[in-house]
Amino acid sequence: MSDVVQTFTRLVRQLVRKPLRQLTVGKKGGLRRLPFGIGRGLRLAIDPTSPLDMYLGLYEFEIVKYVKEFCRPGYLCFDVGGFDGYYALVFSRQTGGKVIVFESDPDSCARVRRNCDANPPAGSRVEIENAFVAFETNEAENCIALDDRLKAGTLPLPDMIKIDIDRAELSALTGARQLLATRRPHLIVEVHSLELERQCADLLIELGYSPRIVSERRWLPENRPLEHNRWIIARGREHNSGPVPGGTT
Repeated sequence: MSDVVQTFTRLVRQLVRKPLRQLTVGKKGGLRRLPFGIGRGLRLAIDPTSPLDMYLGLYEFEIVKYVKEFCRPGYLCFDVGGFDGYYALVFSRQTGGKVIVFESDPDSCARVRRNCDANPPAGSRVEIENAFVAFETNEAENCIALDDRLKAGTLPLPDMIKIDIDRAELSALTGARQLLATRRPHLIVEVHSLELERQCADLLIELGYSPRIVSERRWLPENRPLEHNRWIIARGREHNSGPVPGGTT
């Protein structure tokens, strides 16, 4: 059955790739407007031949319902591992509130900034920190622990946190133990190994969460190079929120 699904997926991708190229005009790497999905209407500097699932409205479709549930009006979100700013912009539009992106790669920070500048007013609510979120603060390595920053009063309290930092998710969670135990924000954590998945889930259970695992979809799966790709979803505590002046455009 899996072979049939894979064959069908390849055929669909071949059929839609050319029309999508025609739909998205401009030079390679230029700004293009997403026509479908939760990111519909966003203008991003991406190559349409690569993130095809964004154009189909299927990009990480497995977690879209949790993004919608966790991003309530007025909520403040942390995006740990921002890459191109796609999720930061989605969060900002959903909540109408502030989003703080933590990204260790300077080139990615520049890409996030460019994409945010191209998407007002949502992009104007996104702040970017060029730093690696880890289990401890180490200025020499440009590492920060969220607990340290919150204790110092240099960060606001988040209502939702998304983490995707290529196998360093446990480190980021460990450096936020106090935040997670007291504030209890909603969490979406992408993991790329069974061992890391187990360790992250065990830590969250210890801190009072009831995490669940969301697997990749079997129909029209994304073309991902990693063998293991799943998400840990952990509902936190609901916080007071309300409409933000200016709406959630």
